[in-house]
Amino acid sequence: MFSQRQTYIIIGSILLFSGCVLKDSTPSVPKKEIIKKETKKTPTKKIIHKYKYCNKHTDIMNFASSYITNEFQKGYFSQKDALGAKAQIYLIENNSPTIFAQNINKANSSYKKQYELASKNKCNLDKFKISPLQRVKNSIEVLEKEEERKIKNENH
Repeated sequence: MFSQRQTYIIIGSILLFSGCVLKDSTPSVPKKEIIKKETKKTPTKKIIHKYKYCNKHTDIMNFASSYITNEFQKGYFSQKDALGAKAQIYLIENNSPTIFAQNINKANSSYKKQYELASKNKCNLDKFKISPLQRVKNSIEVLEKEEERKIKNENH
């Protein structure tokens, strides 16, 4: 069975072709031009859904980072104890059961979790290129270099 649309197409085709066959039998009438309206397709804009929890992630990361930095500052850097800070980093990296290491590890894991979520959702993480523990390690290196300079100056 033909659908209604197919029937219209067939009838229209028959009428069109029958009109072409009957040449010169009817007075020539100017054919109307069929003007096709060009529909301009407006470029579809990508709808960007801004992730609404970026600030939450970065706030938690800031808190965790400042906690780690402040704990090392109070415990080791204020006393310029590079050796003690290095020992504490070792304990932290090896998941020591000490209170200090556990607290730093919890803050660091919270930082990492929030970083992953923020990164996954394309939040701006320019301020967080260096992890808090890496910042502490960098501070330890600076402190060690200062101690080496003091020792060299005392020997000369």
